[in-house]
Amino acid sequence: MRKRILPVLLVALVVLGSVVMAVGTERNIVPDMNFTGDAIHLSLDDAIEIMKTKGSRAEAAALNKASDEAIAKGHKESAESISEYLRRLSEPMPVLDSEGKPVFGSDGKPLMTTAPISIVAAAEAGGATKTNEKIMKLRRDFAKEQVEANYQAELNEIEAMTIQVYYGVLQAEENLRVAKENLTNQKTIYDNTMKKYKQGTAAKVDTLTAETQVLQAEQQVALAETALKNAKMNFNLLLGYDLMQEVVITDKLVMVDEPEGTLMEFIESALDNRNEIKGAAIGAQVQEILFTGLEYRYPKTSSTYLKQEVATLQARKAAADVLVQIEMDIRARYMDLADKKRAVEVAEAYLANAKEGYRLALISYDVGMNTLTDVHEAQIASYQAALGLAKAITDYDLAVYEFKHAIGVGTTRIPL
Repeated sequence: MRKRILPVLLVALVVLGSVVMAVGTERNIVPDMNFTGDAIHLSLDDAIEIMKTKGSRAEAAALNKASDEAIAKGHKESAESISEYLRRLSEPMPVLDSEGKPVFGSDGKPLMTTAPISIVAAAEAGGATKTNEKIMKLRRDFAKEQVEANYQAELNEIEAMTIQVYYGVLQAEENLRVAKENLTNQKTIYDNTMKKYKQGTAAKVDTLTAETQVLQAEQQVALAETALKNAKMNFNLLLGYDLMQEVVITDKLVMVDEPEGTLMEFIESALDNRNEIKGAAIGAQVQEILFTGLEYRYPKTSSTYLKQEVATLQARKAAADVLVQIEMDIRARYMDLADKKRAVEVAEAYLANAKEGYRLALISYDVGMNTLTDVHEAQIASYQAALGLAKAITDYDLAVYEFKHAIGVGTTRIPL
């Protein structure tokens, strides 16, 4: 028996191995770190549109919207069911004898009565109460209006994620450009130093220092290239492309336009639209209905009454607090936008001054008024200033996009 099993297992392993190899070769694995394929040119708007309409995140958003629509429909059906049941309970019912037959009066008409207490109690135990009817109608109306807002919030979240990754590539590209510019300048310094050394106007130590700076600049370029490749792989992963697909980012790293309006207009917009406010408001309204339903049924000293009273007060406080929290959020973001805008202006001035400082340092070195160390320090300052400007613009632009989401429905879905 063993002799028969062994060949079968060997055949199975060979077949399985061939299947694994076939599956493994379906993906085009690039053997190095070069991006391949026909270049895909994408603007930020293109990338956002792709993310909102294709891929797993877009599908999840669509499924969540379908789920919300089903929940809204369920609230509608529950409200109708409770209303219909309560209507039937309120209608007069014929009096029945011991055999379950209608009892007639002297006028020949059947005697009528209201629903027995046992039936009313059973209905209430099953949730068919005026309180639940009010709650289900409230949830029905809320859900009907909130489906689109929830969907928009999820699209906003997808958009925010796409912008973050897109800007990761933009900043990495700018950092690489700056690093290459720094390398070019360091090589120029090295070439000039070698000329001076051959002419006898520069010391050997200066040539060694210049050479070291070139090596460091080359290392900075290599690190910037690695950072860019990582950013591009993250971008490809997010958009569902092959990991090493060549993608060309067509937007440039420049300051985007900030939203138009006053601070009060921004606050009012957020208070009118943010999902967090709507969620807290519906929660408070539900607790109010539950509390009102207990006022005439339980003593005010009972545990049931006191628990619901506390729950209602907490819901009221949450609904009031979220208004203040959203206002504070908008005010904080508004100030942050102003700070980041000033940071860009300072970074631009710092870069302009650093470049001019480098130019003057070169001139002074050529005429023997300063040292090579001064030149290198001036160039490093210029290099760091350029990196600082790229970061400042990135931070500002991301803050603008986040602010636009914050004065709308936001990026948070709320349960229906």
